[in-house]
Amino acid sequence: MESINALMLAVVGHTNTGKTSLMRTLLHDSQFGEVDSRPSTTREVTSIDVEADGQTLIRLFDTPGLEAGSDLYEHLVQSESNFRHDGPAQVRHFLNTMAAGHEFEQESKVLRQLLKCHAALYVIDVRDPVLPKYQDELSVLARCGKPILPILNFTGQKPNHVNQWKLALTKVNLHAHIEFDAVSPPDGGESILFNRLSAIVPGFHQQLEQLAQYRQQQREQRLDTGLTQIAELLVDVAAFHEHIKPNTEDAQLKPIIESMQNLVKRRERNCVTEMLALYAFRLEHVRLQQLRLNDGQWKDDLFEIDTLKEFGIKAGVGLGSGAAIGAGFDLMVGGASLGAGTAIGAAIGGAWQGWTHYGKKLVGHLKGERELIVDDEILKLLTLRQMNLLQQLATRGHGSQALLMVTQSSKLREQFLRALSTRLKLARRNPQWSSLNQRSFVRDAQRQACVSDVTELCRGFWSQS
Repeated sequence: MESINALMLAVVGHTNTGKTSLMRTLLHDSQFGEVDSRPSTTREVTSIDVEADGQTLIRLFDTPGLEAGSDLYEHLVQSESNFRHDGPAQVRHFLNTMAAGHEFEQESKVLRQLLKCHAALYVIDVRDPVLPKYQDELSVLARCGKPILPILNFTGQKPNHVNQWKLALTKVNLHAHIEFDAVSPPDGGESILFNRLSAIVPGFHQQLEQLAQYRQQQREQRLDTGLTQIAELLVDVAAFHEHIKPNTEDAQLKPIIESMQNLVKRRERNCVTEMLALYAFRLEHVRLQQLRLNDGQWKDDLFEIDTLKEFGIKAGVGLGSGAAIGAGFDLMVGGASLGAGTAIGAAIGGAWQGWTHYGKKLVGHLKGERELIVDDEILKLLTLRQMNLLQQLATRGHGSQALLMVTQSSKLREQFLRALSTRLKLARRNPQWSSLNQRSFVRDAQRQACVSDVTELCRGFWSQS
């Protein structure tokens, strides 16, 4: 969308300093341009608009890399006396010479574009030392009479020469600069960049402030959506149950367990894909390590110690397994009909207020039926992996070429994981909340409340990290 008030910025610099990578990160577009270690990857000027709320606020121009800066500097020095105190006139004169279209073709494209722009971002690869060719380039660019904001790129990689570059920039009166790594941008880096630009091109303060606020809102919305996607995954997996008929042989369990494992893996992969899309990355940018799943186990939340405590039942020594607790219920039933809810209620002192919900499970258990669920360790592992992925995406620049690794190496505080396990117990008791149980899936208000609860817990942990 065209806008006469757009700030026109030329992104300039020596070959292979990361100009296109910076563009990708500023645009949140990992597909923009071509990034290659070979010189002169960018041969022509390419422009693209940066918008907020449908309005173009900045127009960026990706320019070819400067290669003959020192030679051009020497060439211009020869005619300098004819354009004393008028660098732009000297540059325009040069652009009309034969040399501009031949030995300095690349440099001429850059200078022509810079003359049309309001300012320039000069990209510096701080892994390189301060060399005369870079200083000559800055001298040539300064002749265009446009404000220049140096961008210190690749500051996260060691060793580097960032301090030497800062000193060198002050010697040519470039005191405003910013450390902005296109691979791993600093926290709040976009806002800092826009503020620095506002200082050197004050006529565009309103546009830059609007863009900074818009980008901040986007960051917050992406984080909220990402945390919700993680919560949806955890509720889906926690509520995932497979009903096992009585007298099912162990050999018959294997394909059921494998099917459950594949569904859980597919559900995690879908979550990864959704989160990558949220941050404008694709699945090819990430390596998802194989999710290690155990062979499952016979578990039923009806016979968990915490569930018994919830109903006022004190589990004594030896009641730590489903079988032992089941035997305890057999004794409490005392030969009464399995449908005798009042008898069970009386047997446990009237604390059985959840009989409507748990009655069928208890009857099924006493008939030899079971439900296979995904255990807590897998839920913990999924949480570790997805929170790790979200953290990496929130700090990853779109100029990064490295594969993003989703591993289980991240560590979360045990207090957070215990609180998460407690909140997911409600999902355990509602298998209809899992989209993996497709035949019975229900997305009701209670499920949404559970997802929101888990999301808020994850957000609280995130804010403390």
